[in-house]
Amino acid sequence: MSLDREPFLLGSRRIDGLGSILDAPQHQKSLTLAADDTAPGTARSFTRDVLTAWGAEDLLDHVVLIVSELATNAERHGRRAVHHGGGERDKQDPHRDEITLTLALQAGVVGIEVEDNSPEPPVPRIASPYATGGRGLLLVSAVADAWTACPKQDGSGKRVVAFVKRPETSLTP
Repeated sequence: MSLDREPFLLGSRRIDGLGSILDAPQHQKSLTLAADDTAPGTARSFTRDVLTAWGAEDLLDHVVLIVSELATNAERHGRRAVHHGGGERDKQDPHRDEITLTLALQAGVVGIEVEDNSPEPPVPRIASPYATGGRGLLLVSAVADAWTACPKQDGSGKRVVAFVKRPETSLTP
């Protein structure tokens, strides 16, 4: 799926390319962080601060959950495979991989983009009932109005993009 070319219906709104939310938003803010265990918490705090500043508190719970799951996946699975000696990643490498989180708001839709350095696409798993992990993409699928993944244009990794729209308000007499 091309984010930039295909029209997409998000609720009752027609969006001419999901990428338009990220490419020409009313508001946009990005954060680049090291791909380590602090990344998900930092990404959640950043998201809370940004959505509050934009007056989009009604979307906070869903967007923070998605950001948390995507940042966790990027931290755990989105690093380049750099092996030293015994096959372990060198976590002390000063050139550690980074995660870039971009949030955008346009017409009541929040776009969430998480970039990492692995070209491997995200793969939803079916976790056993006793597993402590493996449900992140299932949660993203359940909470986001739409999500997709695509390689970065330069081939150096991937982008995972999700969208959350404002709930339709019903009119009461």
